[in-house]
Parts: sequence; structure tokens; C-alpha cells
Amino acid sequence: MIANPLWTDDQTAVERLALRLIERADIRAAREQARLMLLADPLGGTLDGRLGLDRALDQWVLGLAMREANGDSADPKVVWNISNAPRNWFGHIYSGAAVAIDNPDNFNREIPIDGDGQYAVDIRFSVDPPQFSIVAEVEPEHHAGLGRNLGALTLQQLRPFCDSDGRVTVTIGPDEGGPTHLRTEPGTRIQVYTRDSQRDWRQVPAEVSVRRLDPPSAWSQRDEDEIARSIIDDLPAWVAFWSGFKNDFLGHPEPNRLIGPNGRDGGWGYLAGGRFALGEGQGLLLTIDPAGSYYTGIQIADPWTISPDPMFRMVSLNSAQVTPAADGTISYVVAGVDPGIANWIDTAGLGEGWVLLRWQGVPEGADPASFIREVRVVDLAAIDREVDAAVPRVDLIERGRQLRDRAREHGLRTGAATWGEK
Repeated sequence: MIANPLWTDDQTAVERLALRLIERADIRAAREQARLMLLADPLGGTLDGRLGLDRALDQWVLGLAMREANGDSADPKVVWNISNAPRNWFGHIYSGAAVAIDNPDNFNREIPIDGDGQYAVDIRFSVDPPQFSIVAEVEPEHHAGLGRNLGALTLQQLRPFCDSDGRVTVTIGPDEGGPTHLRTEPGTRIQVYTRDSQRDWRQVPAEVSVRRLDPPSAWSQRDEDEIARSIIDDLPAWVAFWSGFKNDFLGHPEPNRLIGPNGRDGGWGYLAGGRFALGEGQGLLLTIDPAGSYYTGIQIADPWTISPDPMFRMVSLNSAQVTPAADGTISYVVAGVDPGIANWIDTAGLGEGWVLLRWQGVPEGADPASFIREVRVVDLAAIDREVDAAVPRVDLIERGRQLRDRAREHGLRTGAATWGEK
């Protein structure tokens, strides 16, 4: 067993601060104003939209509070933020914070930096690491939007520079640098994101820490009133962006088709996605080629793009959780009831929502045009006729084992010293 790299003093401090902030009367009032905006959204008038509205809003508010609580580029911390699964750790209950189809395979950690500053991010990989990327992005005004990518480094690019203990340092600043340097732009506010994408929930994410190499001479710590004012100022634009994200994500495609795969800025992976809308007795069959990728994953989300709790429901699957066919392809069926197909994605009661597929650590020369093999609606009552016999099936005993393993392995991330090397 080894220490949990997510269990840090900085994580504890920022979570406790954010949880205090969202209970302040002034921030609760700002939340209610945002709620009125969501109620006016046409999605708020649908069953799934109305049922998910307050959960989505709470996830967005806490996500912003976490970012603002760790918003000091003179004294940055490495903080795991965007993860919607609730957890009981550090002596408090953290209800989850997420945006844009949060992926339970990912550990998205944030580091706020100044585009004029010099920083070092120290990383230590485990023996069998998840797919890893570190990305620098110019932060939009009010944090409301997708950042402009300045550069990215992946596990495959960093590994040649690791020492025998798996350690490597990435430098970040406005000057030119070597192969483990990310260049920034002076005069900008920047977020550095590290992402561990587990192809297996038993994989141990990287240890990550940050140092500012040129701390400013005059600096004072922000007080909670100042941070609260930032949350209140930024909340309208933040909620407007993430509530509107669903309207133009991937061009808001017609249901039950996929757009992509599209390359990620910085060249660190591909994604494909779309909306599902299923009637009673229907499922959505998706067949992909993992193409030798270090990581592949599929997730669903509600119409607001917030995913169901992934611990007890099969609302996502990664590389270790799937059963490929003999030809190496992977077939998923998205459905509200168990179709008996090995790679079932449970809609968790949703009639409509989003589905997203990801490929990371893709071998050079792989053709993304061949990643998606089939997308079609199937009749669950005729599943054996509708889905080729070569697609793996499971019985109830095996399904129970999948669910038990899922709950046990998901729980590893919230223990202080419960991760073991494979």
C-alpha cells in the first residue's frame, strides 16, 4: 500500500475553504439568481432537465468556488477540482464539482499561475501510471469558457526524462525552454491542468507539486471576503457559459449519432460525442476501435452535461472495465435496463443526455477516421438478433461482479493510504 497522492494538506485546505464559502448568505443569494436563469432555459421545462437542474447548479457553484479558493498565482496549490462523485474524506462531505461531461477516469488538477512568472511542477509517476497530460491555457474572463491552449506535454513525452524513481520536473514560464518546458505569455492569467486518465481504477495517479521560482516581493494572503466577492462577480458568466455549453457542444448534433473523433488542442488525444434520446425498450449500440491507445473511455451525462454518480452505476467504462470482441473492437450498449451485453452503459433513468468517447496516448499513424465502426439504435427485446453474436455477453453473476469491483475500486481514491501498486 502507498500514500494517496490526492490526499494533501493543500487539497484539504482548499476544499474546506470552498465549502465554507458556498454557505455564505451572499453566495447563496448569487446562486439563487443563477437558478432563475436556469429555470428560464428551455431545458428546465423538460423532465430530465428539471430533475437535474439543482444538481448541475450545485456542481458548477462548487467548481467555481474551488477555482477561486485556489486562485492566487503567487501562492499556487495543486488541487483536484472537477470530479462530480460525492466523497466523505478529510472529515467533511464533499458533494462534487463538475462541468462538461466529467470523466470518472480523470483526476483533473488545477494550478493557477501568472503568465509573467517562473514555476516548476514536480511530478512523480507510479510504476504503472495512468495516461498523463499537463496543459497550459490562458484563462478566459470570469473563468467562463474554454482556455486558449499554449502547450501540452504527455506521459509519453515526459517518460524519457524521468529518473529511476519516476520523477520529472516541468518548468513553466515566458522564456524559451527545453523539452520539459511549457512557454507562457506575459500579461496573462493562466491555468495549468494536469490530468491522469486511468485505464484501470487501480492505477495510482501521479504525485504533483508546484513551486514558484520568482515569488513577488510584496504579497499578502487574500481574505475570505475578497475570495467571496470574486465568486459573486464571476458566477453569472460562469453559469451562463456552462449552462449554454450543451447548446453548441459538437454543434448540438441530432440524437443518436456521433461527431468526431476530433483532435484535442495540444495533440494529446481525441474525442467523439453526441446526444442520446432513447424511447422505452431502445438502446444505442456504439462500436469502436481502440486503435492501440494507452487509454480509451466512454461516459454519459445528463442533458446539462453533468454525469450520474459513477460509483454504483455503470455510467462509464475504461480500458480495464470492458470486454473486447475477438477482433479487438469494443461494442457498448447505452440503455436504461441491462441488455446482457458485456459493455453496458447504464443511463441511470435518463431518457436523454450526452455520450462521450475518448482516446488518449494514441500510437503515431493511427487513423481517427477508423476509430468509430458503428452507431445505431437497437431493440432491446430483440438484442440477440440486433447485435452480432461476436459481441461479448454477460450473465447476472458476472454483472454483479462488475458492479462490486466498480464500487471497491472507485473507493480507492478517497482513502489516505489505500492504493496499492498492481
